[in-house]
Amino acid sequence: MSLDDEIRNSAYPRLIGTAFLDRCSPKIRRFWEYWDSRRGGKPMPGRHDIDPLDIPSDLLPGILLTEVLRQPPWLRYRLVGTAQVALRGRDPTGQPVQGNYMGSHLGVAGDDVMLNYRIVIEKRTPVYTYNPVVGALPDGSSLRASSLRANSSLLMPLSPDGETVDMVFCFSDLEDP
Repeated sequence: MSLDDEIRNSAYPRLIGTAFLDRCSPKIRRFWEYWDSRRGGKPMPGRHDIDPLDIPSDLLPGILLTEVLRQPPWLRYRLVGTAQVALRGRDPTGQPVQGNYMGSHLGVAGDDVMLNYRIVIEKRTPVYTYNPVVGALPDGSSLRASSLRANSSLLMPLSPDGETVDMVFCFSDLEDP
């Protein structure tokens, strides 16, 4: 099945491209503005254009940097912000995305999550998701009693050459408990 067919057949709540800008939270917008400012006229910035010291400090806890691999497991978490770790109930740094993505403890379908990454990588465009996910408890259980929530997330491509996406730069807007 083609990527466009998979997108059409998916009911997952997402916006592709910049259509999210008129409905996203101020934090998501600031994260996008940072990414956009780092492009320097290119279709997308590279990892070398991203400097954690330049990222607004209140956004750092919600950031993820995911490496695109040429062979399975295909995607691996390289950097996971502290709020992202708290949401999952554990630190997935160095682990594959499959089985360690946000919401896996609630049974969110991995195919939909992986499709979000695939869209970013193949179409070289942002993907905004707006499905609230309640965080795991510290033991990683699927209990919905945790007060930590992600309201929306933005995934954006990074490329060393402006063509090949080698990393996905993500941010989740998290509610404070």
